[in-house]
Amino acid sequence: MAMPSPQAAQRQPSWAHVKTKLEVFDRKSLLGLVHDLYEASTANRRFLHARLLPSPSAMEKYRRLVAEAVFPDPFSRRRVSLRDATAAITEYRRSTGDVAGTVDLMLTFIEAGTEQAADLGYGDENFQVIQRRLTPR
Repeated sequence: MAMPSPQAAQRQPSWAHVKTKLEVFDRKSLLGLVHDLYEASTANRRFLHARLLPSPSAMEKYRRLVAEAVFPDPFSRRRVSLRDATAAITEYRRSTGDVAGTVDLMLTFIEAGTEQAADLGYGDENFQVIQRRLTPR
């Protein structure tokens, strides 16, 4: 397999390249781009809502995302995803800069994990057997 040339490595897009292109956009073009990003994904919509339209319901959406990622409904067959939970916390912090809200989400993470452990019988000898079965190999 051939190694990329130094010129190819330099051609990788970066924020500086994107910023240069954005600087020539007029207002309508920039709004169109943000609209396209808004429509592109749920995460983009959440980010823009949290940044531009802060509300208790936006915080509640992030709280629900974190709790459901750490302790999903056992009947949903959804896997625990600590990565999704931490990504939601990071997304909230980046979109709002709200330190208190970020700490609140971190506490939600801990509370959901504690609730899950209690629900699974943490402290019981059977918990360790269940945990070994749930841990991917």
